[in-house]
Amino acid sequence: MKDRHLGYLFLAPTALAMLLVFVYPLLVSLWSSLHYDVFTQPARYRFVGAQNYVTILKDALFWNALRNSMIFFVATVAGTMVLGTTIALLLDRSLGRFNWIKTLYLLPMVVAPVVVGIQWRFMLNYTFGVIPYVTKALHLPTKPWLTEPFSAMVWLILVDLWYYTPIVILLISAGLTTVPVEVREAAKLDGADALQTVRYILLPILKPILVVALLIRTIGGLRAFDTIWVITEGGPGRATEVANIFAYKLGFAFFDMGKASAVAWVLLLIAVGLSGLYLRALRGHTATV
Repeated sequence: MKDRHLGYLFLAPTALAMLLVFVYPLLVSLWSSLHYDVFTQPARYRFVGAQNYVTILKDALFWNALRNSMIFFVATVAGTMVLGTTIALLLDRSLGRFNWIKTLYLLPMVVAPVVVGIQWRFMLNYTFGVIPYVTKALHLPTKPWLTEPFSAMVWLILVDLWYYTPIVILLISAGLTTVPVEVREAAKLDGADALQTVRYILLPILKPILVVALLIRTIGGLRAFDTIWVITEGGPGRATEVANIFAYKLGFAFFDMGKASAVAWVLLLIAVGLSGLYLRALRGHTATV
């Protein structure tokens, strides 16, 4: 009993930090989403219940932002998962004793997202950017991509793929190192080719790792903000305004923290729902193993 109390004592600082950093802000945002601030000094908050949620759900700008978020989310999550898994499998087959090269593809993630956004914004600048310069030199179609709705979203997706695919490669590569050599040799003796080995042996074994990678990318895709804000600020117009940028503008441009918090909680509920589906799939896999 004494050891148990001592263990609780050691856990107390971490638990307190978790409460202050995670739980308290969540509760404050939930409280804000249920109130309206009339912006007096001192501020007088009025309880409005679910009115903020009803208001944003009737707002066409919210649905535009949510649509942009879903487009960005589906494209980046699916793209990073497919690219990351494919590259990890190719590296696993081709590098051999040069596995140290795998550390090189982590270089993009060393740079902060805001810095990445600044770099890409300069590189895509139509006047002096290096990418338009190269495309012009190669006589390829060149235009101010960031000023057109479709091309601006495409470039934001490509930047996200460039930045976050390495983490998927890292996770899948780590999972591949746990596959027993005997399993690969048995598959080879049974006459399985490379594609059959990947489909029927490696991917089923890697399913828990794939679910974890998908969970990480889902959270990252739904909270996308910094790189998009730096590159396009949600423009042109509102073509790349994702839900997080919409919430940011509500809270810090229009000082409507109630509706901003409501948008944040809608995104949180979507993230929790998707995470629950992934974890359920993972539990189903472990139950069948």
